[in-house]
Amino acid sequence: AWLTYFWRRAKDHGVESDIADDRFEFWVVHSGQSSSSQDAVDVERGLAELRKLGLESQLWQRSRKGLEEDFKSQLEYDF
Repeated sequence: AWLTYFWRRAKDHGVESDIADDRFEFWVVHSGQSSSSQDAVDVERGLAELRKLGLESQLWQRSRKGLEEDFKSQLEYDF
């Protein structure tokens, strides 16, 4: 579920857009299948990919940038 969550956020925020759609679809399909011994390997590879790409940091930076822009526009309307 976490991998689906991270890739959905990446897709929504345009982070790693060249692969985000494919990874999101993969994990959606994967989560709908019966569990197997391969799941642990797939999840470990998925988590390693997130770390390698720095996806969590990219999402944090993108979210923070969006919040700062919202805050600045709110200040403009307040004055």
